[in-house]
Amino acid sequence: MLPMTPRTPSPPSNMEVFQHDNYPKHMAKATKEWLKKKHIKVLEWPSQSPDLNPIENLWRELK
Repeated sequence: MLPMTPRTPSPPSNMEVFQHDNYPKHMAKATKEWLKKKHIKVLEWPSQSPDLNPIENLWRELK
């Protein structure tokens, strides 16, 4: 993710939202602080939620 992050001091537009899977390392204090410092809004959502992440339905079928 770091190489894709803009190196500009200005915050991203209001349309940019970061979505991750609530994996414990993604929820670490350092990660939260970094995202906040970069003015990146994080979408709060439950991990492996098929309603918000349609690929989960496919993974269930493949298992």
